[in-house]
Amino acid sequence: MKKKILFLIGVTITLSYAVTAQKVSTKVIDNKGTIKWVLDSSTAVITKADSTLLFVTPTQLNDSLSGYIKGAQNGLTKTGQIVKLGGTLSEVTTIATSGANFLAITGLQSGSSATDSIMVIDPSNNQVKFISAASLFNALTFSNGLTKTGNEVKLGGTLTAPTTITTDATNVLKIAGLESGNLSTDSLVVATSDGTLKRVSSETLLQSGDQNFSAALNQAVYNVANMPATVSKVWVFRNGAKLLVTTDYTATAGTVTLTGPMAALVEANDVIEVQWVK
Repeated sequence: MKKKILFLIGVTITLSYAVTAQKVSTKVIDNKGTIKWVLDSSTAVITKADSTLLFVTPTQLNDSLSGYIKGAQNGLTKTGQIVKLGGTLSEVTTIATSGANFLAITGLQSGSSATDSIMVIDPSNNQVKFISAASLFNALTFSNGLTKTGNEVKLGGTLTAPTTITTDATNVLKIAGLESGNLSTDSLVVATSDGTLKRVSSETLLQSGDQNFSAALNQAVYNVANMPATVSKVWVFRNGAKLLVTTDYTATAGTVTLTGPMAALVEANDVIEVQWVK
């Protein structure tokens, strides 16, 4: 009687575990003597730590594992229980970054401009693409004093815009290897007040003048066009005799003034000649 009661209790426990399972007529007995129903091929069996068999359907098993990773796709690959970055993208994929959360890749190897490609971003949709290094360089144009020949860019060409090279006491501009010139045939490079470079002939670099006056009686002041103010570059003559600076005359820009004693000696129609250079 005791064995029958235990048997009924075992059957009752078994049925309580298998209420949601699909059963077939085949029966088995576990090592405890408990009768278990054998599930067909559309069901699954789970064994507890105490060897008690629980029966669940594949749908129930799938629902219970819905919170766990069962596969990987779209750039991810699952090997065993490990999911790794790498694989074929199966849909349009965006990685959003910001100034604080940027994307960095370390350990990149050195590339070759001859064989490798350059990653670029399509500005219309931020799609990542690649182009060859040669095509990137060929897309560049150079002007305003630069000339591109093949894969080389050289200094030389027509200026297409006003161009300024700023120097200072430390960062000076030097041109080495210039050849010797000839003042009779070559030009000189000069700079205007704003730094614009121009060229002039050597003849125009040195300016000079010679002007004669028929003096009035005791005339002291003579206006000379373009004459410099530097007295060492001015020479004054009275009737062919050279006058002395300070003693006989003074000079300012464009004007010669005879001193009082010299002006008192000037007769009407005396020839006053002024020569100058600058």
